[in-house]
Amino acid sequence: MDAVRHFLAVLELVVLPPLACFWLVIHPYARWWRTVGPLQTYLTLVAACVVASVLLFQIRELLIGRDLGTNWSLIAISSVFFAAMTALELQYWKYLSVSTLIGLPELSPPGLRKGKLLREGIYGVVRHPRYLSALVSLVGIALVSNYIGLYILVLLLLPVGHLTMLLEERELAERFGDAYRQYQRSVPRLIPRFRRTR
Repeated sequence: MDAVRHFLAVLELVVLPPLACFWLVIHPYARWWRTVGPLQTYLTLVAACVVASVLLFQIRELLIGRDLGTNWSLIAISSVFFAAMTALELQYWKYLSVSTLIGLPELSPPGLRKGKLLREGIYGVVRHPRYLSALVSLVGIALVSNYIGLYILVLLLLPVGHLTMLLEERELAERFGDAYRQYQRSVPRLIPRFRRTR
């Protein structure tokens, strides 16, 4: 079990920070990236992410920090997080094409952008089920691996994820206009509203 926990900790620390930075570079500069084109954008940014991941791998032991040991209670709790993540993934995958998942609408010129404003299913409950799923997954992996560095990573990625959502919402408001602004007012960003029915 120790080898599995260590592998998960290293994988999370090497993959997630570059991936989070990928979207922080796309969203605020989407107009400029559209002039570059999707293929060149992905080649450039994926190459940068690979380099960043390799560099992070070189200092992986420093980053994961102290091992707090296998904790079966935390592993049991993490199973709830993984069940929630799976439920979210199954819900939003119904509505998203692969091109939308990888961000092609953000990188396509206005005349070529496809897609529609999603309001049905899970998108009628929260605006960002993908971010919610990523957060739940990140916490679940941190609980299973139980390394200090993973708990710090969760805390560091919370504001990064929030900023990324704000930047994405700005781009969506630009693309869909008042329809998106109305959607923002009626559907919460991450935490569902539970209303009592009469």
